[in-house]
Amino acid sequence: MKLYFDMNIYNRVFDDQTQMRIRFESMAIDILFELVEKKKYELVWSFILEYENSRNPFIERKLNIKSISSLCNKVIEPNDRIKEIAKDIVKKSNTKNKDALHLASAAYGGCKYFITCDDKLIKTVERNKDNLTDIIKNIQLYNPIDFLRKEMDIDVIE
Repeated sequence: MKLYFDMNIYNRVFDDQTQMRIRFESMAIDILFELVEKKKYELVWSFILEYENSRNPFIERKLNIKSISSLCNKVIEPNDRIKEIAKDIVKKSNTKNKDALHLASAAYGGCKYFITCDDKLIKTVERNKDNLTDIIKNIQLYNPIDFLRKEMDIDVIE
């Protein structure tokens, strides 16, 4: 099963861990990377991730992310089809251009799940799901915590 991680997933460990949500997301992301290492999931990397990482002004972060990218079994290179998919995503959902390129790369790469800490992106895609079904197929967007809860069938008492 193929996963695509948005760049914020790779950067989350560097965020302020005193914030409870960030700490929980970081722990969930660590578990996801461990599951990728154990080959439970196949992780996909893309040219837009590479581009964003190359623009990271923090050398330690950039090198860490580059190292982690070696876990990815597949790399999506830029092409005209991805550009078309991204344009359709923007047109039919008003998603930001970079987010659309990430989603288009995930769709082109045959990913089943798109993992992100971006609540706004998740809500935008969910709100426009009917318009996007033909474009992004059955990709499901999840926050890393929600993904683990779903995948591991964790029942949380509320």
